Amino acid sequence: MKFVVFPDSPEADRIRNILPTALGEKVLTHRSGRSWLLGQWPGSDIVQAESAHARVALLGTAAITEATLAERLRQVRSVRDLDSLAGSIPGSFHLIGSVNGKVRAQGSISTARQIFYGTVMGITVAADRPQSLAELTGAGIDEERLALHLLTPFGAPWPLNEVSLWKGVRALTPGHYLEISADGAGRQVGWWTPPEAEVSLADGAARVRDALEGAIAARSREARVISSDFSGGVDSTSLCFLAARKHSELVTIHYEASGSLNDDKLWADLCKSDLPHARHLTVPRGTGPTLYSPLSETRLDLEGPAPLARPRARIEHVLRLAAEAGATRHMQGTGGDELFFATTTCLHSFSRQHPRRSIRHIRATASRYRWSLATTVRQLSAIKPYARWLAQSTDQLTDQRVWGYETGWEPSLRMPPWATKEAVQTARRLIREAAAADPEPFSPLPVQHEMIRAVQANGWIIRGLSRIAEQFGILLEAPYTDDRVLESALSIRLEDRISPTHMKPVLAAAMRGLVPHVLDRQTKADGSTDFYEGLRKHRQELWALCEDSHLARMGLIDLEAIRPVLFGEHVDARPFMPFDSTLGVELWLRSTANREGAM
Repeated sequence: MKFVVFPDSPEADRIRNILPTALGEKVLTHRSGRSWLLGQWPGSDIVQAESAHARVALLGTAAITEATLAERLRQVRSVRDLDSLAGSIPGSFHLIGSVNGKVRAQGSISTARQIFYGTVMGITVAADRPQSLAELTGAGIDEERLALHLLTPFGAPWPLNEVSLWKGVRALTPGHYLEISADGAGRQVGWWTPPEAEVSLADGAARVRDALEGAIAARSREARVISSDFSGGVDSTSLCFLAARKHSELVTIHYEASGSLNDDKLWADLCKSDLPHARHLTVPRGTGPTLYSPLSETRLDLEGPAPLARPRARIEHVLRLAAEAGATRHMQGTGGDELFFATTTCLHSFSRQHPRRSIRHIRATASRYRWSLATTVRQLSAIKPYARWLAQSTDQLTDQRVWGYETGWEPSLRMPPWATKEAVQTARRLIREAAAADPEPFSPLPVQHEMIRAVQANGWIIRGLSRIAEQFGILLEAPYTDDRVLESALSIRLEDRISPTHMKPVLAAAMRGLVPHVLDRQTKADGSTDFYEGLRKHRQELWALCEDSHLARMGLIDLEAIRPVLFGEHVDARPFMPFDSTLGVELWLRSTANREGAM
């Protein structure tokens, strides 16, 4: 899928004349007859309807029929009247509306569906990909902002992540829609705020289950065969059992990991017998591509850097199997950890709300992580207002990361040890400039902001994976990143998200009675053996990429500081988190230099 959105303006048809052929494949018009929505999309991924005053297209997976959509549009007189529609339909979609001469365009809160916008021939134009706008304007790369994409774990923090690496292009703020008037003027309008965390576990679990069932129903609407990852973890296993209830033809795919410490297959096998009508496919240990498999064969997404180089070949292998099995949609459990695993920031926010009621949970968490009294006090100390936290985070950009737990608005920002002094200084300056503008977090409660930002990081990755899947004729789906699912998780009381006996108590409560075995699982799969096998096999190729590095020539990284990471010995794979981010930036730069074969 790819598309552009034009205002109801005479200039729109002039711009249409310079569009690449692929973006003019399908055309929807305003009531005036002028071009409105142009691009490529599967017929199964659009629901459109109109009334006397409004036209709306939902691009993606939306659990609503055209007849119902048309009925709901009868009372719409302005783009603002679409708020209730946007806030109630299950699924994951872009909403594009044309109402009495004004345009509304928006994606999802998670950014799995995102809108970018810029000025073309004097009017605001929107698109689902920034490179589509850059191609229309001839804009190049904003090289200064490359330094922010070396940051780990998620690249640029909020709100710096809204500025694209393509000059003159911005990403829409989640929870906002883009309004474009007939004269071509565009502005962002807020329409969504996170729910209060006040729903009990019993009611919240019911909401989560309803939201997930709605998400699966949206995916099942037009798919004869649907496939899903089936790792043996609670996230993907829950999706499989929900899909089995809604869909007659389900294909599950388990990628068997190497190493004796990974017990995923044991749990997947336990659950298989309870899905007798599904087709179960397994990639046996050692038969699929290794991690970091040949990067020279990779087609890259031009939107921006994403840390997908390590697992990409395996993801492509799974998607190929899904396509061969006849699936047109493939589901992943991405986002489940971020919604349902309670972080120490959750405990911190709970302790601030209810000091006495939190004591039991504080003791249990301190025992689990073996915190000293001093560490416990430090973890529960006051968190500074977001702008101050953001500004002060720049003081630790080059500090060594402390693994295991963090309390704050977002995971602490770190530059990799091979970032040059100039790169660090640039990142520090840009972050401090953003902090000086006093940005507001997504919620005044740190745990809610943290959850929303973590899900948005997943949305960014899902966008990249979706474009990989398109090469195999597959639509990639991540139900945990849907707005309705996110809202259901955000609404649950903090004390009910934390449990000394369950890793994900809310999801376990929601799936109780439907999903067997894994709800009480206490282990987390270890993938270190697969990682080291891939590194051993592809180390020289990775180093060759480094020796011919665009980033090094731009003065952003020091190659000699990378060598110990690639060729040294490590207790675990954590030093490679920043390497994967750097590798993503490097590969993206190469794709922009040679766009042939890029997506």
